[in-house]
Amino acid sequence: MAGAAALSFGLVGTFSLPAYATAPDPEGGIDGYQAPAQSLQTVQVDETVVPIAAPEGEVGADVLAQERQQQEAEEAAKRAEELQAQQVSTSSSFSGKDIPAGVGAQGIVNAALAQLGVMQDCTALVENSLRAVGIPAGDLGTQIGEYTGLGGTLVTSGDYAPGDVLIWSGRHVAVYIGNGQAVHGGYGGNQTVVAGAFIDGAPSGVVRFG
Repeated sequence: MAGAAALSFGLVGTFSLPAYATAPDPEGGIDGYQAPAQSLQTVQVDETVVPIAAPEGEVGADVLAQERQQQEAEEAAKRAEELQAQQVSTSSSFSGKDIPAGVGAQGIVNAALAQLGVMQDCTALVENSLRAVGIPAGDLGTQIGEYTGLGGTLVTSGDYAPGDVLIWSGRHVAVYIGNGQAVHGGYGGNQTVVAGAFIDGAPSGVVRFG
């Protein structure tokens, strides 16, 4: 029995449990394992202000103003096109007959002829011719409104008179002297010459002074 007891003791000694298996973890968890730390996450709220569209049927004042400006611009462009078409139609219907020059218009013709051979552009020729009869012509261009603005009358009859200013909008001006002829400046190297009244085609408009 003593041997059996010794064997039993030996078995007990051999199968004794280690201390960590019998001693509970004071924190109640598994030895060697640490629970991950918990962290709080802050959620950012987008505070962007989203504009609320105006109710259907209500339009802002700025939108109405833009639409009105666009409409006015379109109407002005349409009127300009109609006037241009009228001027081209009028000038191309030249009857080929001259009517007597008005009061002072012959002075424009004489002033234009006095400049033959002068090196200058077409607008300088007309400016000098108008100033010679007392018309306060400044630095003129090639637009009809510049000449009607000086008191000239837009010709719509199709009959030309000596002294009429022939205008090709944006290109050229000349002084009509009768018989289908005109004095042109800026011709062949800015020289002032007498040539056909329609060397640049039918004028866009004809303005009469006197």
